[in-house]
Amino acid sequence: MEIDFEGKKKRFEEPKSPIELAKEFNADLKGKLVAKVNDELFDLGRKIDFDAKVQLLDFDSKEGKSVLWHSSAHIMAAAVLRLYPHALLGIGPAIDDGFYYDFYNLKIGDNDLQNIEKEMKKIVDEDSKFVRKELSKREAEELFSKNKFKIEILKDVEGKITAYQTGDFLDLCKGPHIPSTRYVKALRLLKVAGAYWKGDSKKEVMTRVYGVSFPSKAQLDEYLKFEEERSKHDHKKIGKELELFMVPELSPGCPIFTPHGASVYNELIRLARELDRKYGYQEIISPMIAKIDMWKVSGHFEKYKDNMYKVTPFSKGEEEYALKPMSCPFSILIFKSKVRSYKDLPLRFSDYGLVHRYELEGALDGLLRTRLIHQQDAHVYVMQEQIESEILRLFDMAKDIYALFDLKPIMVLATRPKDRIGTEEMWDAAESALKNSLEKSGYKYSIKEGDGAFYGPKIDIYVLDFTGRPETAYAVSTIQVDFNLAVRFDAKYIGSDNKEHNPVVIHRSIMGSYGRFMGIILENTSGDLPLWIMPVHARVLSLTERNNKYAEKVFGMINDAGIRVELDSSSSTLEYKVRDAQLKKIPYMIIVGDKEEKAGKIAVRSRDGKTSYAIDLMEFIDSMKDVISKRKFKV
Repeated sequence: MEIDFEGKKKRFEEPKSPIELAKEFNADLKGKLVAKVNDELFDLGRKIDFDAKVQLLDFDSKEGKSVLWHSSAHIMAAAVLRLYPHALLGIGPAIDDGFYYDFYNLKIGDNDLQNIEKEMKKIVDEDSKFVRKELSKREAEELFSKNKFKIEILKDVEGKITAYQTGDFLDLCKGPHIPSTRYVKALRLLKVAGAYWKGDSKKEVMTRVYGVSFPSKAQLDEYLKFEEERSKHDHKKIGKELELFMVPELSPGCPIFTPHGASVYNELIRLARELDRKYGYQEIISPMIAKIDMWKVSGHFEKYKDNMYKVTPFSKGEEEYALKPMSCPFSILIFKSKVRSYKDLPLRFSDYGLVHRYELEGALDGLLRTRLIHQQDAHVYVMQEQIESEILRLFDMAKDIYALFDLKPIMVLATRPKDRIGTEEMWDAAESALKNSLEKSGYKYSIKEGDGAFYGPKIDIYVLDFTGRPETAYAVSTIQVDFNLAVRFDAKYIGSDNKEHNPVVIHRSIMGSYGRFMGIILENTSGDLPLWIMPVHARVLSLTERNNKYAEKVFGMINDAGIRVELDSSSSTLEYKVRDAQLKKIPYMIIVGDKEEKAGKIAVRSRDGKTSYAIDLMEFIDSMKDVISKRKFKV
């Protein structure tokens, strides 16, 4: 067999593990956690008996983090069973920022986490190996016969079944894992929460324990320091304080926006519609559901069904439907509804519809990771030679949006994944067009091999968060080139040669989803949003009850000017009123007392604490209207 080990090639007669290969090639194993063998992740100790391209990965890689965290979930499960032997194991995946494990028949709270941590550290010190075992279905059912959750998982498993042994702990798992428990050098359990088994409210309530781990104590210390700072920027905390949104337990992953939250949300939609008009888009409205047949044609059912919601009518014998996880098939039905000419292209359709995607409950995160997604979605139908110019146009559109929120973009080209549809020629052309567009734009960019959508490569645009660190940047925009969708739906246009051709579809979402974008700007600004998008622009405060009539008059004039304003004419002290307005991040407090009433003026206090006196009301209103209309980031 021929092995390409990180660019160096050699033939071997006997199977070799990544650890053995590292020795053969004199490679440094320090910090390495897992191997990528062709496109599959392998345990460092697992033998390779076929031609392969091998790469060793550490914690700095996405895959390395995931493997360390998933292994840490096993260590936590082993510790819990030592302390609480009657608990039953559910599942324990790695998530974006750590790991969790679900347990049944386990009644603990946050105060119990320290004891579980201690037991985990004992297991780490034992240096127990993670040993991969291949089992038949019957063997697996016998080994896990006392755990109904594992038996339920096994019912859906076909073919080879794997489990991992760590000391005296055995768990069903596809793997891979770190070589031994000692690779976890620092860990912290974070919280206890409740969750339904498989996210189904009709099923058992599980106890979910969250944690995080690192290959060094210094990394844990840095993480804890960062988390302390991040808590000040947490959009969930800010959203609660400013009364913007809530995520009820009865509807996990589906936020409810309050009147103030809806105001911010609608400003984002208004911005999107204005830009879509500017850049030549026509708005369409698509249904929430469609027959599963449509999703089979589009390819979503085959590649995405685990993230889709099935909808079945109450009456029996009806066809099955699915909630739309994406809007693209509907726009192509409109494209097909009449004869199209090359002169009609580019044809741009925007769609502001809701989509639903099933995400694991443990991965849900306020507005940043949801199951209900209101996309700023659009599909552009172009000829192949129009792709690059259209993408450059989309970059301009992105600039228009990012400038309003002082966002700094990071460009990432995501190439063809292993699990994909379409011909290699299609993928070559699509990737080439994206790369050429990036080169022409002057943007620096990185490449994520294999991270494209199943139907096409894409440019993902990230924006820096409040830390300014690229590694914690938010994914915001996506531009995807799809040669497949029109072919699958047999959509065509008449070219200048008078022959039929399939258009190329560009999937585009510049703000991503409105909810997620709202969460991002809340975190980046700590809730001090630009004036134009704030749910309340100003609040009028009366100094005493005798000033209430004048305060009402001032309120009325500001309100009539189209400025979002509130009135606080309560009997509370001015100090209390100012404090309350500051906590709500209201940009301007309009204070009226005897002096202001007598002079027909106002005093204005900004949220940064500066106060100006004897201000002409109409001048203030005109100034506010100018800032709001121009959508200035800073006043």
